[in-house]
Amino acid sequence: METHEAIFAELEQMREGAAALLRAKMDAMAGQIRDQATRVAGDLSVVVPPDLEALLPIASLAERLKSLATPPPPPPAPVLALDLDVLRRLDAGRAQSEVLQELLRQLGAWCGPRAIAVFRDGNAQGWSSAGFATGNPARAWHGTVAASPALTKAAAGTPVIVQPRADAVLSEWFGGGDERLFVVPMALRGKVVGVLLALDGGPGLNVPMVQQLTYTVGLVLETLAARPSVPTPTLAEPEILAGEPAAVEVPPAVLEAVPVAAVEAPAAAVEAEVAVAEVRPAAADGSETVELKVPVAPSVSGAALRAPEDERKHEEARRFARLLVSEVRLYNEQAVQAGKLARDIYGRLKEDIDRSREMYEQRVSPEVRADSNYFHDEMVRILADGDADALGM
Repeated sequence: METHEAIFAELEQMREGAAALLRAKMDAMAGQIRDQATRVAGDLSVVVPPDLEALLPIASLAERLKSLATPPPPPPAPVLALDLDVLRRLDAGRAQSEVLQELLRQLGAWCGPRAIAVFRDGNAQGWSSAGFATGNPARAWHGTVAASPALTKAAAGTPVIVQPRADAVLSEWFGGGDERLFVVPMALRGKVVGVLLALDGGPGLNVPMVQQLTYTVGLVLETLAARPSVPTPTLAEPEILAGEPAAVEVPPAVLEAVPVAAVEAPAAAVEAEVAVAEVRPAAADGSETVELKVPVAPSVSGAALRAPEDERKHEEARRFARLLVSEVRLYNEQAVQAGKLARDIYGRLKEDIDRSREMYEQRVSPEVRADSNYFHDEMVRILADGDADALGM
């Protein structure tokens, strides 16, 4: 028994010795590891410095990143204004057809081919066009407003942009292209009487400028009868005054040479010396009529004897008659052409002519009408191209 206990005690002692040896070696290894970790940590503090800006400087990029994050300011809106020369050219028109033809010419800077169509009794009829390779195709255009979604919208007062191929009527007029077509209502006295049709092409399609120019022409047409002779003073070329104008003395000999009758003649007699008569030859297509101004000899009666105020009333009556008759022709061009051939213009346009004549008589004083027949004169000149028999009256 004593031997077994001795052996067991020796084994326990050996086990405790081995365990102590292992602890000592592990403690030594742990110490080494701790020392090595301390050295590595020190090395890391050198490799990765406390101030990271020294490792990777990025502070200078902060402002650049901030500027990239802020959206750039929008570009300034383009200035959309009509050139003064354009306004003067429109102001120079003395009849609706002249103003509208000038509109078609001026639009060439802002769009491609363009045309004007007028509305009448639910139908649309081409009036004139410009910029087309085939000349003036609008003269043959006709269609029902209800058959065209774009014309229907425009007749109700809404401008639209459409592709001609998507509209039954416009595809017949412009073909089945994919170009943008701007359809602008044209209004007179608050009523849509037709449309301006502007196609993309050439300089492009500047929608705001086309609208602005069409709107301006509407105002020009509405004030046509009331505006004075060309040019309207507001649009006249300004005169630069360098100083006080010098007084001009007329030599006594010159005064003595002037006949007394000429000195005492009324202002209207002087104006009569430069008066002109308008002769209108037949137009090829009925839309553009050339007016030739031929000087006439001064008269000692009639207009020459009118007081300036009376002459002003007569001039207003002439302009109003010209405006009314031009409007009749504008909306009835085909009937006018047919009436000239058949020599029955009045019979074909009786309703429109009588209505315009009634407006003329309401506006013009009886005194002026008793001394003139301007409405009939303009019918002969504008509707019959100078041939009074073609009226059939």
